[in-house]
Amino acid sequence: MLFTSAAFLLFVACAVAVHWALPWQRARLCVLLAASFWFYAAHHWPSLFLLLGFILANYLLALAQDGRRSRTLLAAAVAANLAALGWFKYAAFLAGIAEALLRIPVPRPPAYLPLGISFFTFQVVAYQVDVYRGTVRAERSLLVFAVFKCFFAQLVAGPIVRASEFLPQLRERRRFDAEGFHQGLFLVVAGLALKVGVADVLAQFVAQDFADPGRLATSTAWTGAYAFAFQLYADFWGYSTMAVGIGLLFGLALPLNFRDPYLSESLRDFWRRWHVTLSTWFRDYLYIPLGGNRRAPRRNLVLTMAVAGLWHGAGLTFLLWGALHGIWLAAEREMAFWKRLPRALRVLLVFHGVAVLFAVFRAPGLHAALAYLARLFLPPWRAEAVPGLLAGWLLGFALLMSPLSALIAGRSFLLLRVRWQVAATTALVLFTLAHAGAQIDFIYFTF
Repeated sequence: MLFTSAAFLLFVACAVAVHWALPWQRARLCVLLAASFWFYAAHHWPSLFLLLGFILANYLLALAQDGRRSRTLLAAAVAANLAALGWFKYAAFLAGIAEALLRIPVPRPPAYLPLGISFFTFQVVAYQVDVYRGTVRAERSLLVFAVFKCFFAQLVAGPIVRASEFLPQLRERRRFDAEGFHQGLFLVVAGLALKVGVADVLAQFVAQDFADPGRLATSTAWTGAYAFAFQLYADFWGYSTMAVGIGLLFGLALPLNFRDPYLSESLRDFWRRWHVTLSTWFRDYLYIPLGGNRRAPRRNLVLTMAVAGLWHGAGLTFLLWGALHGIWLAAEREMAFWKRLPRALRVLLVFHGVAVLFAVFRAPGLHAALAYLARLFLPPWRAEAVPGLLAGWLLGFALLMSPLSALIAGRSFLLLRVRWQVAATTALVLFTLAHAGAQIDFIYFTF
């Protein structure tokens, strides 16, 4: 079920109604679990058995680990989860590389990626590490753990919820909060607006520009790069906003995933604002264990970001995108002059650097990525490049300064009070507009 479909919105409304109609917390959890299973099975019902296997295996492994601090059990838990992710997401990619190097046919597994496997794998890996470290206790209730593992609002594309934040909410019987419910409605509507009104509109132009980079003029290439930067932002920000809103409808608080990333003054600042739950995951569970800032920080940055790139997809473009981010982050540590630049110039330079690298991220292959970069940097700033640059800056300014952005960004939405009648009317209008054209799935659903 697409988040923007009539079936999904009706599904959420029914689940919310039944959830609050029940007075017992255990019954409410059963509703959440049943709704999550239904949502996942609606996409591809055989994948539900894989999800059930993840739930049961990690529940038992964490119980065995709890209080023992056994590195053997932790290694077994992490290896089992990453092995499943590696088989479904990377086995075909590695087989292709082996085939190219060895020049002999190499058997490949079926090309199938279970929905959300990258996100829920990282969620349970963090849980197993936290149990080992003693920062959380292994959850005794299989029902509570199962809902933590597969709550449908964040199951397939995050935010990546930490056990220490979410498990206490599931154990506690929560009272209906009208203000929180109204905020949830508003966020669902706002996320839908970002997805339908911005991301899906830009997607049409982006698809054309990236289909054949070699034919693009410099101005068109820059416009396409800007368009994808804002398509990806609006698409994933829209999903994350809807996810947080749906959580609030059930009385559950999910973490914010975006904090005005295109207003960042450095790349380090960007990764503190963009996909926050993923960047903090890599910081806490890869960068710091590698040595963090204490030992070979530049190497750790490049390695961490290269792995982050591959996490997004099994392809050389993702590896290149991540490695370039790592090199940039490492270089920033030596750029003492950077803070002496005017803030507006720093924001502008960081945004353009991120947009250029997102073009690599979007390209269908390494050859196409290099061709696109070549079109971006054709001989110095020919006259025909100016309209594309101006269009991109105007597009960015319009989105960054829009009332919608100001309402959702940072902490401001927490102070907002929206009556449900207004939210419901707006949702109806947006829903009608959403079905006037083709429906496009969220980009991060493919990761």
